[in-house]
Amino acid sequence: MKQIALIAISVLCFGFTMMAQNTVEGTITDDQGQPLPGVNILEKNTANGFVSDFNGNYTITVGDNATLVFSYVGFKTQEVAVNNRSNINIILLEDNEQLDEVVVIGYGAVKRDKIATSISSVKGEDIVTQVASNPAEALQGRASGVQVLSSGGAPGASPTILIRGVVTGTTNTSPLIVIDGVMQPSGTSLNSVNSQDIESVDILKDAAASAIYGSRASNGVVLITTKRGKEGKAVVNFDFNYGAQQWEKVEMAGAQEYIDIINTRRANDGTAPLYDPNDFGEGTDWWDEVVEDYAPVVNANIRASGGSENIKYSASASFFDQQSNYAKGWYQRVTTRFNVDFKISDKVTLKQDISPRIERWETTQGLLDNVLRIDPLTPVFIPQSEREGRNEFSIHGLPLNLVTNPVNALARHFDDNNFFGIFSNTQLNVKITPSITFSSQIGVNMSSTTRERFEPEYFLGPNRQLEINNYRERKTTNFDYVINNTITFEKTINEKHYFNVLGGILYDSRNWEYVEGFADGLPSNTNVNLRQLNAAQGETVRVEGNDATDNIWSAVFRTIYSFDGKYTLNSSVRVDRASRFAKDKNTGVFPGISFAWDVDSEDWFKSKAINNLRFKIGTGELGNQQIDRNGQFSLVGSGDFVFGGDRVPANFLNRLGNPLLQWETVRDKNVGVDLGLFNNTITLSAEYYEKTSEDLLFDVELPNYTGVPGEVSQNVGSFQSKGFDLNLGYNKNWNDFTLGLNLTVSSNESRAIELASGNEVLLAQRRSTLGNRDIKRTELGGIVGQFLGYETDGIFQNQTELNSHTSEDGTIIQPNAQIGDLRFVDQNGDGELTDEDLVGIGNPFPDFFTGLNINMKYKRFDMSMQWYGTFGNDVWNSNLEYIYSGTQNLNVLAGTKDVVWSPTNTGARFPRLTELDRNGNYQNPSDLFVEDGSYIRLRNVQLGYNFKVKGFKRCRLYVSGQNLLTITDYSGFDPEVSGGNPNQLSIIDRYGVDYRRNPVSRTYLLGLNLTL
Repeated sequence: MKQIALIAISVLCFGFTMMAQNTVEGTITDDQGQPLPGVNILEKNTANGFVSDFNGNYTITVGDNATLVFSYVGFKTQEVAVNNRSNINIILLEDNEQLDEVVVIGYGAVKRDKIATSISSVKGEDIVTQVASNPAEALQGRASGVQVLSSGGAPGASPTILIRGVVTGTTNTSPLIVIDGVMQPSGTSLNSVNSQDIESVDILKDAAASAIYGSRASNGVVLITTKRGKEGKAVVNFDFNYGAQQWEKVEMAGAQEYIDIINTRRANDGTAPLYDPNDFGEGTDWWDEVVEDYAPVVNANIRASGGSENIKYSASASFFDQQSNYAKGWYQRVTTRFNVDFKISDKVTLKQDISPRIERWETTQGLLDNVLRIDPLTPVFIPQSEREGRNEFSIHGLPLNLVTNPVNALARHFDDNNFFGIFSNTQLNVKITPSITFSSQIGVNMSSTTRERFEPEYFLGPNRQLEINNYRERKTTNFDYVINNTITFEKTINEKHYFNVLGGILYDSRNWEYVEGFADGLPSNTNVNLRQLNAAQGETVRVEGNDATDNIWSAVFRTIYSFDGKYTLNSSVRVDRASRFAKDKNTGVFPGISFAWDVDSEDWFKSKAINNLRFKIGTGELGNQQIDRNGQFSLVGSGDFVFGGDRVPANFLNRLGNPLLQWETVRDKNVGVDLGLFNNTITLSAEYYEKTSEDLLFDVELPNYTGVPGEVSQNVGSFQSKGFDLNLGYNKNWNDFTLGLNLTVSSNESRAIELASGNEVLLAQRRSTLGNRDIKRTELGGIVGQFLGYETDGIFQNQTELNSHTSEDGTIIQPNAQIGDLRFVDQNGDGELTDEDLVGIGNPFPDFFTGLNINMKYKRFDMSMQWYGTFGNDVWNSNLEYIYSGTQNLNVLAGTKDVVWSPTNTGARFPRLTELDRNGNYQNPSDLFVEDGSYIRLRNVQLGYNFKVKGFKRCRLYVSGQNLLTITDYSGFDPEVSGGNPNQLSIIDRYGVDYRRNPVSRTYLLGLNLTL
C-alpha cells in the first residue's frame, strides 16, 4: 500500500512538472523585417538559454511563468513574459546609444562617446575573413593611419605595423601590443594570437590616447581584446579551411637566349664569344627545379563558450600549418586559450585567462636571388659517372657564374626551431562601493625557444665546399610579468555629469637569457639522432651566453569628464622609471589631454540629416627607451693580437658608454571631426596630426681619433611626422540585401628637422656592387630615408651627344661613355661625376595609402572584399642591377634584347649590353634603379553560403582568395617591399628596397563554419 502511494505521488509530481513546462518558438527580426541570427534568448534568473539560427528562428523550453530576455549587440534588450504562449515573435529595435560601442582604452573600457582621443577599432569578425598566421595582416586598410607592411611570403612571417609614420631612428618602430590589459614584450609578434579568439582590436593613434602607456607607446598602441563567455547555453563553433599558395612564375632566359646575351655583351666590347650555342641544349629552368607549383595551408579552429550568472567560460584550440613554396620551409602552430569569469559575490569577480601555444618551423630560405641569377647552362646534378666518392650533398652542378646552386642550397639546409610559450592573466575586481572599483592584475609571459642548425660536409668545387660538418644549438628563455593595481571611480551625477577617474601603480619586468653551443666534426651527415653537441668529435667547441633584465616602475592617473553628453574632457599622466637609464636620468613624465564637443547634442542643433557631429582636439607626450640596454655603459671586448710573431690575447675598450642618455620624447597634436548622416547610414571621420620627436636615440659613429671602434648612443636630433586620416563608411539594408562600404585614406610625411652636429646627413644601405655607395639618405630638412643616386638624362644616341655632354669649360663629363650608355647629370657643373653629384632620386614612402572594404549579404549569400593600395611611393629595384645587363654573367629576364638599347631599338629604357661597362651604367647608383611602386591589390575576397543542417544552428560554406590581383607599373616581383636586416636597420632605411625576397603568395581557400 505504501509503494502504491509513493508511485501515485511521483506520477502526480511528474504531471505537475510537465504542466509547468512550456515550449516557446518564434522568429526574431529587426524593424526592417530582416531575421537576426545569433540573438541570445535567456530564461530570466536561470542558465537556460538558446541562440537564434541564421533565419532568426528559436525554440526554447521554459517554465509556465517564465520571462524571456532577448539580447543582441547593437539592439535594445527586451524582456517578454511567456504567459502560457507557445509562439512569440520579437522585433528588436536598434539601440543608438549601444551602437556607440564600448571601446577598450588603457586600463579600462568606456563608451566611445566618452572618448575625445584618436582611436580606430576593428571587429574580430572582420579579422577572421583573412586566413593568415598573423592577424595583423587583416588590419591592412581597415584602420586609417595604420600601415601594415608585409615581410614577404615566408611561412609564419610577421608583418611590420606603422602607426602615423616614423618619428624614431631606432630599429624598433613597432607599436606596443596589449592583450586583455597586459603589456607584451617589445617586438611581440601577433603570431601569438589566434584570429578566431579576437573580439576586437582598438588602435590608439595619438598621444592623448597613448600617454597612459608612457615610455612604451611612442609608436602607438594596439589593444587586443579576446572573446569571453556569455551567460546562456553552451555554443560550439568550428571553422576549417584548406588552401593552396602560388607564386607567379618569373620567366628567365633559357640556355640559347642566355648565350646570345653573354656573347652580345662581349661582342659590343670587341671580345670573342664566351659560349658556343651548339654545345648546349635548352638548359635548366631553375624556377621549375626549385619553386613548388602549390604550397598547402591548413587552418582549423574550435571554440566553446557559455556559462551561468556566476561562471562564464570560453575555451578554444586551433591548428595552423603553412608550407613554403620550396621543398623545405614550413610553419606550424597550435594555440589554446581558456578564459573564465567567476562571480564570487555581488562585489567580487575574478578573471583567469591561460593561453599556452606551441610553434614549430623550419626557416624558409630566400632562394629567389639564386634562382633568378644562376646561369641556365649548369645542370642540376653532375653526371652519375662523376659521383663516386661524393656524398648526397656533393652531387650538384657547380654554376658557371659562381652563383650558389639553389637545389644544393636546399639540400644542405637544416634549420629547425621549436617554441613553447604560455600567457597567464589573472584579474581580481572588487566593487568597494557602487562607484569605486579596485582591480589587481598579474600578467605572466613565459617562453622558451630552441634553434638547431646543421651544416653537412659537401664539395662542389675548390671554392664551394665545407670540409668538416658542424652543429649549433641556441636556447633562449624569456620570463616577463606585469603587475597592475588600479582603482577607478565612475559615476554620473544628476544625469548630466559623468566622471571616470583612475589611478594606479604598475610594475613591468622583462627577463631574458640565452646559451649557445657550437661544435664541428659530427660522426654522420645524415643521422638526425647524432645531431647533438656531445656527439661532435672535432677540435672546435664554442659556448656563449648572456642574460638581461629590464624593469619599469610606473604610476598612472586619468580623468574622463562628460557634461550632458555634449562636452567631454580626457586627461592622463604617467610617470615611468626605467632601468635602461642612469639613476638621475631614468624618470619620465608623459601627460595627455583632449577635448570633444558633440554638436548634435546641443538643444539648438536641429537637423534631420545629421545625427552625429563631433569636433575633437588633443595633445600629449610619449616616450621611447628602445635602445641598447647597455648604452650607458662602456664595454670591454677581447681579441687576439700578434706582437713579435706571437699571438697575444688582450682586452680593449670596444664601445664607449654614455651615462647622460635619457628618454626620447614624442610630442603630438591631433584635431578631428566625426560625422554621421541619416542615422549613421553614412559616416565620416577626418583627423589631422603632427608628431614631433625630440632627443632622438641614435647610435652615432665615433671619430677615428678616439681609438674606440663602433658607435656611441646619444640623444640627438628631431623628426617630425604629419598627415591626415580619413574614414568614410556607408551601411544600408534593402529588404534581403545588405551593403557595407568602408574607405580609409591616409597621408603621412616624415622629415628630419634636427640632426646631430657633424651628422647632418645619415647614410644607409651601402651597396658594394654600386661603387660601395649608400642608396639611402636622411638629411636635415629632408624626407627621411630618401633614395640617393645620380640623376640620368636618357641614353646617348649618337657621337654628337657624347661630344656635347661637357662642362662649361668644355671638359667631357663621361669620357668612357659610348653610344647606348646612360647620360648622368653633373649637378655642380665641375666636369666630373663625384659624390657631390649624388642627389635625392626617390621617396619610398607613399603620398597616401588607402583601403576599401566591401561587405554584402543577400539572403543566404554573403561576400566580402578587401582592397589596399599605396600611391606616390618609389621602390629601389635592385634586380635591375643585373636582370637586363647580364653583369658578372648573371642570367637575365626572357626578352631582354627587346628592352635594352641597340642601333635598332633606340627608344629602349635600359642601356646597351656591355661586359666591361666602362661607363658604370650598372655600377653607379642612379634613378635607373628607381621605379614607381604605386599599386592596388585585392588583398582578400570571400564568398559564403549559409545552409541548414539538422542539429546545427549555423552552417556556412565559403571560398576565399588572397592577393589574387595586383595592379601596378612596378616591374619587380612585389611592390610591397622592405629590404635589409631588421635587427641592424630601421624601417626608414629598409622601406622600399627590393632585394628579391620571397613574394606574397596568391592563395585559394575552401572553408566551412559550423555552430552547434
